[in-house]
Amino acid sequence: MTLRNGLIGLAVLLVLAVAGWYFFGRGEPASELVIETETTATADIRRSVSATGTVRALVQVQVGSQLSGQIAELMVDYNSPVEEGQVIARIDPQSFETRVREAEASLSNARAQLQLQQATLQRVDANLRVAQQEFDRIALLHERGIASDQALQAAQAQLESSQSERAVALAQIANARSTVEQREATLEGAHIDVERTVIRSPINGVVVDRQVDVGQTVAASMSAPILFVIARDLSQIQIDAQVDESDIGQIMTGQAVSFTVDAFPGQTYEGQVEQIRLAATNTNNVVTYTVVVTANNPGERLLPGMTANLDIVTGEREGVLAVPNSALRFRPSGPLEAMAIAAEAPTGGEGGRGGPGGGGPGGGGGMMERLAEQLDMTEQQQEDAQAAMRRVFTAMQAQAASGQPIDRASIPRQIEDALRDVLTADQMRRYRELAAARAEVRPGSVWVERADGMLEERRVQLGVSDGQTTEIVGGQLEAGEEVVTRAREAG
Repeated sequence: MTLRNGLIGLAVLLVLAVAGWYFFGRGEPASELVIETETTATADIRRSVSATGTVRALVQVQVGSQLSGQIAELMVDYNSPVEEGQVIARIDPQSFETRVREAEASLSNARAQLQLQQATLQRVDANLRVAQQEFDRIALLHERGIASDQALQAAQAQLESSQSERAVALAQIANARSTVEQREATLEGAHIDVERTVIRSPINGVVVDRQVDVGQTVAASMSAPILFVIARDLSQIQIDAQVDESDIGQIMTGQAVSFTVDAFPGQTYEGQVEQIRLAATNTNNVVTYTVVVTANNPGERLLPGMTANLDIVTGEREGVLAVPNSALRFRPSGPLEAMAIAAEAPTGGEGGRGGPGGGGPGGGGGMMERLAEQLDMTEQQQEDAQAAMRRVFTAMQAQAASGQPIDRASIPRQIEDALRDVLTADQMRRYRELAAARAEVRPGSVWVERADGMLEERRVQLGVSDGQTTEIVGGQLEAGEEVVTRAREAG
């Protein structure tokens, strides 16, 4: 028993020794870390929003018919160029010409009735004159005592009857004249209907759609049937692009747009944002907004109905300091934490570029110099803008002196309102773009590898990003420094 216990103990010790050697005595060297860096340099950054839309003519008119009838003649077809006022179709006019003849006959009858009533008036006037003379004669004899009261009363009754007949004749003449005017209007309407059987082009352009054929009957009841669709000028086209609600905040009128169509692969066309429509479209709980893009159509190769793939440029910077986005995502972890030196908190004054909306009361001088350079302002504009901003800042200082809190969030809006009467429309658009770019500035940090091998954090301010690189608008980073993008084990 003692020997057996001793053997078991020896075996346990042997297992423990082997395990200790395996885990602690193999002496494998630690894996070497490779720190990958990239040199910061200036670059051009272009940020864009992708969307799809349908090509449309800039002005497109649907030509319809106000009359019901059979198409008797077509003068144009698909792709036919047309001019304003040109006859492009005719509706069979026979029924409408019959109505014209009917209206003419009714008018002739009404005019004859008017003449009859006027002749009746003449007869009534003659009878009235005779009755007036008879009454005057009987009245004179009655005064002399020759005529009786009964004769005078009879003469007076005859005079009043003649006067009533004249009033009736005048009313009948007025009624006959109204009838004539009514028949004239009916005849004019019949002539208008005959004229409407001739379909004319309302604009100069080209026929892009024809929806009727000769012999086809069109019925105009509650709405006018569409006969043709005419595009004014295909040298200019419009694209209605659908932009997601998450991206619509970056879109502004006047922004540059590049787009392609599947019909011409490899060909890129240029346009600009013309309008952002406020009406939202909700499809399967996805909210989009319509952005109208206008563009030239050289050679009229882009046809209505084509699908365009657009890139709307929402931010573009040239020659700016940029870092790869992988450097912004890098954070020391594991063994690298011992090599990391955190950045000190900024003490102020390391901010990024000045721009619209920056500064505060009393700080308008430097901002004005930057605005003058960025907006190419004249000396008079600079003076007027300086005076306008001085009024804004003076009002804010007075507000602060009275103990009222200053709403700093409203400062950019107040400055924009003050500059609206000073800047041109193009300068104002550029100002809003700069203000929007300034509003996008956000804090960030990168890590650089020092000469002694330590990693040092640098606080920076970030601007526009294209998904691969990001603009550095200020902070503790200079061009030419090596920023860490990745750390990995050798091999």
